Formats: sequence, C-alpha cells, structure tokens
Amino acid sequence: MAKSAFHSHLFLCSCILIVLFGSCAQVVAPTGGKIDRISPKVLKYIPDSAALNFNGREIIFLFDEFIQLKDINGQLIISPPLEFIPDVKTKNETLSLIFDKSEKLKPNTTYSVNFGNAIQDIHESNPVENFKYVFSTGNFIDSLTFKGKVETAFEHKTEKGILVMLYKDYNDSTIYKNHPDYFGKTKDDGSFLINNIAAGNYKIMALKDANANYKYDNEGESIGFIDTLINIDKNTNVSFTVFQQPAKKLFVKTAIHGYYGNIMLVFNKPADNIVIQPLNHTFDDKNIFLEYSKNKDTLNYWFRNIEKDSIILQVRNNDRIIDTVSFKTIKKSEALKNNRKPLKFKLLSSPDKNQNFDLNAELLITFNHPIDPAFIDALNKKEIQLIEDSTLYNGYNNLLYRQKTINTLVISKKSNTSPPASPALKENTKYHLLILPGTFTDIFGFTNDSITINFKTREEKEYGSLKLKIDITETKTGNYIVQLLDEKENVLRENNIKKSETLTYQYLLPKKYKLKVIFDDNANYKWDTGNLQKKYQPEKVIYNAEAINTRSNWDIELEWKIY
Repeated sequence: MAKSAFHSHLFLCSCILIVLFGSCAQVVAPTGGKIDRISPKVLKYIPDSAALNFNGREIIFLFDEFIQLKDINGQLIISPPLEFIPDVKTKNETLSLIFDKSEKLKPNTTYSVNFGNAIQDIHESNPVENFKYVFSTGNFIDSLTFKGKVETAFEHKTEKGILVMLYKDYNDSTIYKNHPDYFGKTKDDGSFLINNIAAGNYKIMALKDANANYKYDNEGESIGFIDTLINIDKNTNVSFTVFQQPAKKLFVKTAIHGYYGNIMLVFNKPADNIVIQPLNHTFDDKNIFLEYSKNKDTLNYWFRNIEKDSIILQVRNNDRIIDTVSFKTIKKSEALKNNRKPLKFKLLSSPDKNQNFDLNAELLITFNHPIDPAFIDALNKKEIQLIEDSTLYNGYNNLLYRQKTINTLVISKKSNTSPPASPALKENTKYHLLILPGTFTDIFGFTNDSITINFKTREEKEYGSLKLKIDITETKTGNYIVQLLDEKENVLRENNIKKSETLTYQYLLPKKYKLKVIFDDNANYKWDTGNLQKKYQPEKVIYNAEAINTRSNWDIELEWKIY
C-alpha cells in the first residue's frame, strides 16, 4: 500500500510539472521592442502616377506592407468631383480604386485623387499622410494652384470641411444645378488648397454642404462668393467669408403649450411683426402679454382668464397668415394639482449670494410669471427694505420699480434722467434686500412670498478702464457699431457712431476683452447678412488685432484706425 501511495504521489507531481511547463511553453505576443513608426510606402502605381490619356476603370496601388483604411468617406477627395462614388478596396498590400461603370470622366481634364490620411498600416496605424494621385484624360497635367482662407462673416471663425468650388460656368444658377470643375475643403484653420487647375477665369464659391451633393440647395447651408471672376493664370491666393442667408419664408418651427397661461412659438428666423389672433375666444388686450427672445426668433404668448377646453390661434406676420395652432387648454384647476410644474409665483433669479456684485450693474429681480403692470405704480415703496451692512439704507424711500421685461424688474432710485439711475451702492459692502409677502402680483393674481436677497459689492480698485479712440479713416459718412466683447464673444458694451469718436469703458474687471466694429451700411443698428441672389455681401465686420488685457486700478488708452 505504501509503495502504491508513493507511485500515486509521484504521478500527481509529474502531472503538475507537465501542466506548469506546458503553460510556460505557450506562444504569446512579444512585449517591448522598437515601435514601428514608419508609414507604408508605395512600390508601384497602375497606371503610373501622372498618367496621361487615362481611359481606364481602375487604379491600383501596391504598398510595401499590409494596409487598412480609416474614415475613407471623410478623407477621400477627388477633384473635379465624380458623379458616382468610386469603390475603394484593400487586400493585404494592395489598394484598388474602381470607378463606377456609369462614370464618364471629362475629356482633357486633370484629376486629383486625395486620400488624406485614410491609408494606414495594419499594426501601428501609421498613416500615409496626404497621399495623392494625379492623372489626366488629356495630353498634359495641369499644375496651377488656388489657395486661401475661409471664415464666417460675423464671427471670423474657421471650420473644417467647408467646400471651396471653382466653376468655368459663370451662370448664376450653376451653384444650384452643377458640380464644380474643381474643389477643395478647408482645414481646421480655414485654409484650403486646390491643385492641378487649368488656367482660365473661374466663378468662386464656398459652401457648407449639409447633404454632401456639391450643390446649394438647403437654406440651412452657409454660402460665400467672390464678387468678380478670378483669373487663374498663375498660383493664386484669396480669402473670403461664408454666411447664412435669411430664410425666404417665415414659419413656426415649434408651438408648445406646456404651462398654464403660456404658449411658446419658435420661428425659423427672427420675427418682430407677429400678430396673434385668437379664433375661438375674444381677448381683452389687458389679458395678453407678449415676450420676445433677444434675437426675436421665440415668442412667449401669455394669457389669462381662459377656462375653455381649447385655444386656437392664428399667427400672422404683418398681413400674411403663416400658421394656425391649436391646443387643449391647461386649466387652472389642473395646474394647481401639478406637482412637477406647480402653479406658483416665485423668484427665478436675483443677485442672491453674489459676493462680487458689480458696482455698475443693474439691481434686477426676475420672476417666473409676468408681473401685472397694473400693480407697479401702486406699489408701496416702503415694502422693500435695502439694508446696508446692518443699517437701513437711507435712500430706500427714493427707490422705485421699473419693468425691464414683462417678468423682470429693475430696482432704481428716483432720478430726473431716463431711465432712472441704479441705487448708489457703496463699494465692498454687504447688502440685504428684503421684500415683504404680497408686494408683487402676477398676471394670474398670485402674490410673492417673503423674499430675502443678500449680496456684496466689489471694491472700486478691482476695476480698470479703457479709453478707446476710434479713428474712422473712410471719407464717406457711415454708420458703425462698436462692441466690447468678452473672450466668449458676449457683448458687454455697445455704441453706435457715425464718425471718429473717443469711447470710455469703465468698471472693467481684470481679464481679456475683444473689440469689434460692424459696418452698419443700412443704419438699422444691427448686422445684416448677405444675399446670393441679390449679389450683396454681408455687412463688413472687423476685430481689433490683439486682445485687450485690463488690470485692476489701471487705465488703458488705445487708438484704433478703421479702414
């Protein structure tokens, strides 16, 4: 038995050793070693690169290693564009580009096939950068280039993938009907380069092509054009802008009745001559309140004292009916029971807990419902208490309320100026604004609960100032909109001028600012976009070359020549 046990034990150990050594002998991928950073190289083209009198249906590329394709649909650019998308295939070291059987290549034309960085090796994804193949259906290869930069007209921003297109056909309708003779696409920085162009006169267009058909057929697409024909008889460099044309027809994109007494209408473009006509109710004007968004493309239609089952509204722009909307009415009894959207008059925003309240800022309070204007003049001014540190602000009896919007109030002090000035708040001081219950009444008859707002003002020395001398060098009289912007392009200050002028901007926090001038050609105090059909460009916009760095307790003087 002992001998048998010994042999069994020996057999078990042998099995364990076999398993261990077997595991050690497994083949695994080697680790470490030198990383392959070399891109694939082309060993052979069929037909050769820069081939003349091309009439084939397939182009073959043989590389020195196995390859793969990444984002071929986004990277491949063939100029002039083809009617049909070619088939691109890879197998081991070979890439094939096969033209559709129905494709008819243009005679005596140089074609440029750009693969971008789509061709990569299998293991490390090293791209063949900006890989390009050129062939001609004629007797020679065209060699001229056209390059430049495209920016948006209003903000001077750049974008990747905007088409820059060259047309030999000068007809105004060519952008709508025909493919370009040559095209390129912008890079991230807005630059573009189109190679292998034949000499001649060209119509130049830029297009943010939403549906990738090389035609301008969508109002949502941005367009740009150069006013005159460009003669390309040598390598040429130009820059121009793209813009979105105003929609031809105004319509209601969205209509929502999601809250008691409110219908929100969203339009496809700014609309400031809207008339709303109830079709199944008779409204007193005192029961209707309208509120436009800042850019006038959204209208909040507030109404009260309607308890019928439905509401039908006819929406007109001037005298033209643009839509009719109807809703099942949210009744007051239903709204009062809604826990998700309770029907209650409450404060939406205020400077509460703001420890850095700007000395020049308006003291604003905003509610969720429109404030009934009938109660503004009758407000008891002593129902508001503005406490400075722990002392009742000695000017509170001279405070008044002024409606800025239908649901926002400015708290100001009485003044002979219009609009009244803001309260003379002290620097580096804590304030407590106390509003008693029932001070305000909304259009539905609800009143506010007790409101306490605490905030603290900044110190005067935190601010800097800018003295800006605008030097208009143009001889003709013009209209100019001068804007001071923050780094996110928010407009902080705006002035309208007609000639050289010095502007002073005070209470500037230490940060970077931008300056922008809009050439307001039609003097309507806003920027106007271009129109392709009428052949006018968007109004000119220029930025100051460098950002302005302000510092605390520091005054800056700057002169800007406007050409």
